[in-house]
Amino acid sequence: MPTAIAYYRVSTQRQGRSGLGIEAQRAAVARFAEAEGMIILQEFTEIETGRARMLGTDQGRPRPLQDHWNEAR
Repeated sequence: MPTAIAYYRVSTQRQGRSGLGIEAQRAAVARFAEAEGMIILQEFTEIETGRARMLGTDQGRPRPLQDHWNEAR
Protein backbone atom coordinates (compact mmCIF):
# COMPACT_ATOMS: atom_id res chain seq x y z
CA MET A 1 0.00 0.00 0.00
CA PRO A 2 1.44 3.43 -0.91
CA THR A 3 2.41 5.78 1.89
CA ALA A 4 2.64 9.56 2.17
CA ILE A 5 3.64 12.40 4.45
CA ALA A 6 1.04 15.16 4.67
CA TYR A 7 2.17 18.78 4.78
CA TYR A 8 -0.39 21.45 5.71
CA ARG A 9 0.41 25.13 5.49
CA VAL A 10 -1.27 28.47 5.94
CA SER A 11 0.41 31.83 5.64
CA THR A 12 -2.15 34.07 7.31
CA GLN A 13 -5.03 33.89 9.76
CA ARG A 14 -7.22 35.26 6.99
CA GLN A 15 -6.37 32.26 4.80
CA GLY A 16 -7.44 29.98 7.63
CA ARG A 17 -10.82 31.70 7.86
CA SER A 18 -11.32 31.60 4.08
CA GLY A 19 -11.90 27.84 4.00
CA LEU A 20 -8.31 27.09 3.04
CA GLY A 21 -7.24 26.50 6.62
CA ILE A 22 -5.49 23.55 8.19
CA GLU A 23 -8.67 21.57 8.93
CA ALA A 24 -9.91 21.94 5.34
CA GLN A 25 -6.52 20.84 4.02
CA ARG A 26 -6.46 17.88 6.42
CA ALA A 27 -9.92 16.78 5.26
CA ALA A 28 -8.94 17.09 1.57
CA VAL A 29 -5.76 15.05 2.11
CA ALA A 30 -7.70 12.38 4.02
CA ARG A 31 -10.24 12.09 1.18
CA PHE A 32 -7.45 11.86 -1.40
CA ALA A 33 -5.50 9.27 0.59
CA GLU A 34 -8.59 7.13 1.06
CA ALA A 35 -9.52 7.34 -2.63
CA GLU A 36 -5.98 6.38 -3.66
CA GLY A 37 -5.58 3.66 -1.02
CA MET A 38 -2.72 5.51 0.67
CA ILE A 39 -1.62 5.53 4.30
CA ILE A 40 -0.59 8.87 5.81
CA LEU A 41 2.51 8.03 7.86
CA GLN A 42 3.11 11.47 9.31
CA GLU A 43 1.60 14.95 9.28
CA PHE A 44 3.33 18.33 9.47
CA THR A 45 1.67 21.69 9.93
CA GLU A 46 3.28 25.03 9.17
CA ILE A 47 2.03 28.49 9.95
CA GLU A 48 4.32 30.65 7.82
CA THR A 49 6.26 33.35 9.57
CA GLY A 50 8.54 36.09 8.33
CA ARG A 51 11.49 33.92 9.40
CA ALA A 52 10.34 31.01 7.20
CA ARG A 53 10.16 33.36 4.20
CA MET A 54 13.67 34.61 4.91
CA LEU A 55 15.07 31.08 5.03
CA GLY A 56 13.74 30.26 1.58
CA THR A 57 11.66 27.34 0.38
CA ASP A 58 14.13 24.52 0.94
CA GLN A 59 15.17 25.41 4.48
CA GLY A 60 11.57 26.07 5.51
CA ARG A 61 10.43 22.48 5.00
CA PRO A 62 10.18 20.01 7.90
CA ARG A 63 13.20 17.68 7.88
CA PRO A 64 11.54 14.57 6.33
CA LEU A 65 10.16 16.74 3.53
CA GLN A 66 13.54 18.39 3.03
CA ASP A 67 15.20 14.96 2.71
CA HIS A 68 12.56 13.84 0.20
CA TRP A 69 12.96 17.10 -1.75
CA ASN A 70 16.73 16.63 -1.93
CA GLU A 71 16.38 13.01 -3.10
CA ALA A 72 13.87 14.00 -5.80
CA ARG A 73 16.21 16.60 -7.30
